[in-house]
Amino acid sequence: MSSSYDKCVRCGSCVKFCPLFDAVGEEQFSPRGKIYLLQIMDQIEDDPELAKEFRQLLFQCTLCGRCSEVCSSDVDLLKVWHEQRAKAVEMAPEEFDYLDALRNSLANVANIYGLDPEDRAIYWLDELEDDIPGLGDRVYEKGKTADTMVFLGCLMSFRGSQMDVLRSLFTMLEEVGEDYLVMGAEENCCGHPLYLMGDEKGAAELRQHNKSVIEDAQAKKVVTCCPGCLIQLREYHNLEKVEALHHTQFFDQKMASTPIYEQTEELAYHDPCELHRILGIKTEPRSLLKKLGVKYREMEASCCGGGGLLRMTDPGLSDIIIQARAAKEKLKDTVVVTACPSCREQLLASENRTKDIVELLADASKGGAE
Repeated sequence: MSSSYDKCVRCGSCVKFCPLFDAVGEEQFSPRGKIYLLQIMDQIEDDPELAKEFRQLLFQCTLCGRCSEVCSSDVDLLKVWHEQRAKAVEMAPEEFDYLDALRNSLANVANIYGLDPEDRAIYWLDELEDDIPGLGDRVYEKGKTADTMVFLGCLMSFRGSQMDVLRSLFTMLEEVGEDYLVMGAEENCCGHPLYLMGDEKGAAELRQHNKSVIEDAQAKKVVTCCPGCLIQLREYHNLEKVEALHHTQFFDQKMASTPIYEQTEELAYHDPCELHRILGIKTEPRSLLKKLGVKYREMEASCCGGGGLLRMTDPGLSDIIIQARAAKEKLKDTVVVTACPSCREQLLASENRTKDIVELLADASKGGAE
């Protein structure tokens, strides 16, 4: 029985677009290299060391989807990588013990950092409540209802580097008069990290809790800034009569026009891979930038290196990718506008300046950029 990857003719159309190959120049990291190994799997399985190397290679990938996008043989490479990751972890769990801490954190406290679930609201609430009066009343408790549920995700709940984005998000929700709640301590991880390693059962357990909370709050919409969370909310949470939206979609729908952003810096727009390539959300971020009246340059639609669990499985490779991207795009004197907390983390870690689109909205709404 043939597999979808058997259609690959090794033409190499994917190789020049692969961020890992671009960064390190070694064929085994490329989609073509991995598919070749899959096609000769019978021979590989007779060589335990080579089979082990292949299983690790599956996690040396950002799952950015660029290879699927350009494949001339129409191989669904993203699906192949997901399936093969699940198979690899099932076959040789001892080789992936570096994922155990993540799995245990998600199983025990439902977040990637192993922190108390009660802290999901405390970190940002303590910081922002003085700026946004009444914000504490926006935190979900059983019995509260709202038109819109805000799903922050683990990164935005726990990372101080995301505080400016959160401040801008809540400021703009108040600005447009939205009836909203934030899930707070009742929010589980969306399940995306487990999905990326092929643990569908574990991901499903996290999703079911989120689904029950969102529906209990009688929300008509759930809004998130995180493309990975949105993949899970839109495609896998099985929400009934609830529309899952990225925050750029939400504000683009909500705001027919915006104040003009007082631009004082050179801006470039970076498309998050999961947002534009996997979810197909390309128009709304640019629509908001147009409404804001900003001048910006389009960056190549390439990966920052932060996706696919690569930041955890091989941080060295992840660093090489963002550094190569920053150098290629000449970002030294540029503020990179994006719409993804993971991309933001990558850009900040490589000492690049960055702003989320919602920060531009909030700056414009209060009378200009600071």
